[in-house]
Amino acid sequence: MISVVIKGIILNKAYMNSKPIQTANNPKILVVEDEGPIRMGITAAIRRKGYNVITAENGNDALIKAGEDKPDLIISDVMMPVLDGFEMKKKLNEDPELAAIPIIYLTARTSVEDRVRGFDGGADDYVAKPFVIEELTARIDAVLRRVHWGAKYGEEKTTEDARLRRLETLRNELLQNFHHELRTPLNNVMLFMEIVASHKFEDPEEQKVFLKNAQSNSERLESVIADMILLSDLDNGQANSIRQTIDTELHIINPIKRRLVRYEKKGLKFLPIVSVSGTIKAPRNEFTRAVLHLLDNAFKFSGEGGTVVLNVASGKNGGATITVEDHGPGVAAALREKVFERYYQISQGVSRENEGLGVGLTLARAVFRNLGGDVAIIESAEGCCVQAVLPDVSPDDIVYG
Repeated sequence: MISVVIKGIILNKAYMNSKPIQTANNPKILVVEDEGPIRMGITAAIRRKGYNVITAENGNDALIKAGEDKPDLIISDVMMPVLDGFEMKKKLNEDPELAAIPIIYLTARTSVEDRVRGFDGGADDYVAKPFVIEELTARIDAVLRRVHWGAKYGEEKTTEDARLRRLETLRNELLQNFHHELRTPLNNVMLFMEIVASHKFEDPEEQKVFLKNAQSNSERLESVIADMILLSDLDNGQANSIRQTIDTELHIINPIKRRLVRYEKKGLKFLPIVSVSGTIKAPRNEFTRAVLHLLDNAFKFSGEGGTVVLNVASGKNGGATITVEDHGPGVAAALREKVFERYYQISQGVSRENEGLGVGLTLARAVFRNLGGDVAIIESAEGCCVQAVLPDVSPDDIVYG
């Protein structure tokens, strides 16, 4: 097949000779590229696919155009004068109306470090130069399809048909969210391990940094998978309910401290207050994950430098009361049951500020209710206070250890 190369863009003659696709309500794409020939080549090529195109010469120009035209997608070079692609994305994220615009980076820099930085910065895809234009348009189509699912039923009325469609949309939003919650840590694990495998480190401490990053992302990935398995077991009535002895340091405090590392940049203070005179008995894995989610929720919504307090008090015969307090924005009284709904966080749309699949509080309540207890948000002077109650062991409970 005969091809033409225009500074990093490979255009097949068959593609160049094809007729432009005519569609209604064409998506609008902002192309950000400082080199004129490349910008013109990309613009001409994707217009043949039926897209409306606007262009910008650098990151600052792109911020202005994005604010004026609200594109459906941004295709941006990384290395640009004035404001590079990564810095441009940071500025976009500061504007709630622009933060959700998906972005595909184009770059001649193919090192794994650059790819890691791109995905961590919020890239939806990454295309290395030189590239075949069909590859770029295929990736454009894929990204826009994902975005389309998220907005399709956003403004429909609350009728029964609309409710059913919303459930379908929610399912698709969940699948889209897996792109971040599963694919991102998996990509990072692979990239950091690739760096370790392919580089000779003179300083062992430098190598250790990459290994710790890979380990951190592996733990994040394992956590998401474990949550979905546990949620499935609870739905099917197969969750473990055997009451085992809980070591507060091993099964409560240590997992919480490991989770707190994820929020290191926020400088949070964790204050555990343990008042255990008897023995707490609960299914270890399920109990640990439930309590961990209560703390993770508090860490997530606490402001920088905030304090999160954990109170653990044992009951008379294997029971316990777990209370978690934070000084975040709190939860309005009208939403104190709503937040326990499955995927509630995801249902807030692509502009939501916090990560996660939206099952943490759902899972915590389900675990405690499976043991005859409950989880609820209770009144507090400020912030949010969540209380979990584990009842004492009953004659019908199976106790081991």
